[in-house]
Amino acid sequence: MRYFGYDAIIDEGDSIQATYDGGATHIGVLNGYEPDVDSYPLVFDEDRPFAIEGCGPGVSQIGHEDVEKGPIVDVTGHGARTYKRAPTIQNLSVVGGSPGIRIRCAPYTSLSNVYVTAAGDGVAVAAADHNCYGTSLFNVQAWNCSGDGFRLETDAGPHATQFFGCQAIANKGVGFRLDGYKTSMLGGSAQLNHGHGIDVRSPAISIKDAYIEGNGRREDYPVELYGRGAHGLTVADCYFHGATPRKVWHDHDDVQRGVNLHESKSASVRDNVFRSYGDAFFAGFDTKARLEGNFAVDRTPLRSG
Repeated sequence: MRYFGYDAIIDEGDSIQATYDGGATHIGVLNGYEPDVDSYPLVFDEDRPFAIEGCGPGVSQIGHEDVEKGPIVDVTGHGARTYKRAPTIQNLSVVGGSPGIRIRCAPYTSLSNVYVTAAGDGVAVAAADHNCYGTSLFNVQAWNCSGDGFRLETDAGPHATQFFGCQAIANKGVGFRLDGYKTSMLGGSAQLNHGHGIDVRSPAISIKDAYIEGNGRREDYPVELYGRGAHGLTVADCYFHGATPRKVWHDHDDVQRGVNLHESKSASVRDNVFRSYGDAFFAGFDTKARLEGNFAVDRTPLRSG
């Protein structure tokens, strides 16, 4: 029987894994679902369409804090064959796991309205036999993860990954660890992470309309956005605030720099508003960058030195 378009409804006493293994392709998770019924990871790796949907991140939870090794959700696609049957995960809270969600070999996977608090990284696009590009994340929030909020591994080939309104807040690693040509971040925020708010190690990445504040809490020299080899990087129309409103493990009153680039050519840092940086908003080393239209609302210098 189908319910509201689902193949199966998961409620009290039901198992997500058993339901998927039984052939369901569109699974709905109600608030009665008990996370302890399943063992983790939940493995979704068959060569067929798949979607799992909860009643909302504040209602439907999968996983639990006791899971510290391995992911809660483990999605493994089949390379090019996954194009027209890309996995969809939405309206869920994912608790525990290292990472909370791992995606491999599954181009064009979609995550929407998902909250993650993990024992390791929150969401990881990880390396396997095939590249994993074109992942789209809509309002995915990584809070208080023990690793990075979002981690794109270089060897996964995570090109054209897109973040729309995603949040990385108070994670113990980097907020957004970005890689892959034409990966983009539109809106969202990187706040209060212990590592950099955003770390860029690939050419042709763009970050626009983001709120970036108070990162680098465990860095000896805290910066918000760090890039190396970030050729063609665009950082535009963002708000940068170097305040440190929570406990930090360095000796500075404020974050020291908003954007810190090494060995990066043809970067564009434009039309950003910034304030409260101990050294300056921007510093570049062996870097060529266009700085246009940036505005300080206090006396923070635009460029270091």
